[in-house]
Amino acid sequence: FSQARREVLAHLEAVAWGPYRASPEFSRFVQFKWLESQAVGGDAFVDFRVLGKGGFGEVCACQRRATGKMYANKRLNKKRLKKRKGYEAALVEKRILARVHSRFIVSLACAFQTKSDLCLVMTLMNGGDLRYHIYNVDEANPGFLEPRAVFYTAQILLGLEHLHQHRIVYRDLKPENVLLDDAGHVRLSDMGLAVELKDGENKTRGYAGTPGFMAPEVLRDEEYDWSVDYFTLGVTLYEMLEAKGPFRRRGEKVENKEVTRRILHDPVTYSEKFSAAAKAICEGLLAKDAGARLGFRGNDCAQLKAQPIFSSVNWGRLEAGLVPPPFVPDPRRVYAKDLGDVGAFSTVRGVELDAADASFFDDFSSGTVALPWQEELLETGVFEELNVWGPPGTLPPD
Repeated sequence: FSQARREVLAHLEAVAWGPYRASPEFSRFVQFKWLESQAVGGDAFVDFRVLGKGGFGEVCACQRRATGKMYANKRLNKKRLKKRKGYEAALVEKRILARVHSRFIVSLACAFQTKSDLCLVMTLMNGGDLRYHIYNVDEANPGFLEPRAVFYTAQILLGLEHLHQHRIVYRDLKPENVLLDDAGHVRLSDMGLAVELKDGENKTRGYAGTPGFMAPEVLRDEEYDWSVDYFTLGVTLYEMLEAKGPFRRRGEKVENKEVTRRILHDPVTYSEKFSAAAKAICEGLLAKDAGARLGFRGNDCAQLKAQPIFSSVNWGRLEAGLVPPPFVPDPRRVYAKDLGDVGAFSTVRGVELDAADASFFDDFSSGTVALPWQEELLETGVFEELNVWGPPGTLPPD
């Protein structure tokens, strides 16, 4: 169809492109693209409560001054990044979050820098993380009943499927990295350990992940693909139901070496909390042989979605965000550790930033990401306020 394609494009360019370029609608489009391209800095946001901290800095709630939209600001301390050789992880996370667009993965709204920090402004998830809900919301009865665990697992699965369709291996799925929004839907977060498979590549290699969640092929230092993410999905589902991981007893202090041995060699045991369907899917996800493991086949997870445990899931409605969550966070409650438990970072000493560092920081600070910004304008009503026309259909003087 190459010849037909060229002819159609030539026709559109000759007949449609010229009139569109001369129209006020094109001028308005250019105005919004110009607004989208403006530099973003720390003065564009007001920071609020610290929500938590990671290896390189804090995450706090913030609000964009121009629209009132609330976000989470992940601040990566520049000197701490350099000291811990975290530049590549920060850049990978920013690049991946800018590439993907799914209601089951946190969105990146913009990336900028301040004097001391690199900042990633992302979807605000006020409902806390799954680990907090498993262990801290009802400490007398930790874990979830199966319907709630299945709902979260299905949404996580859709997030993983989206990543894998973009040739991205997550490598760090665990309850701490699955966040709830105000309505009770979940999204994947923290892409710092993710890896992008290049075109023509089917596998990668490298020791990455969290002890107790890493698949056998990772622990054996073998090549692997996205099948490792379905092993971590199995561990996560198991923990949601049992309130402990499959490779250690609750409250057990065990060295990572022993956890590795159990993952490689020991069978997983299941209590009465697991229905036949729950046990079957966990066995399929936790298969020690990656080739026998349930997961991504072809270009989707159809085989996994067809498992009996998901028999009540309407995948189309779930993907559209139309299935009511089994739990809605209380807006008056903070689903996070107290500020005193979060702790503060010590000052980084003995690290000097040079011209090469400044160049990296400039490259990192890529500004606004188009789709989340456009959604923000529509959601907050700013687009309607700005999209004003003169009579008849002409641009106003300003």
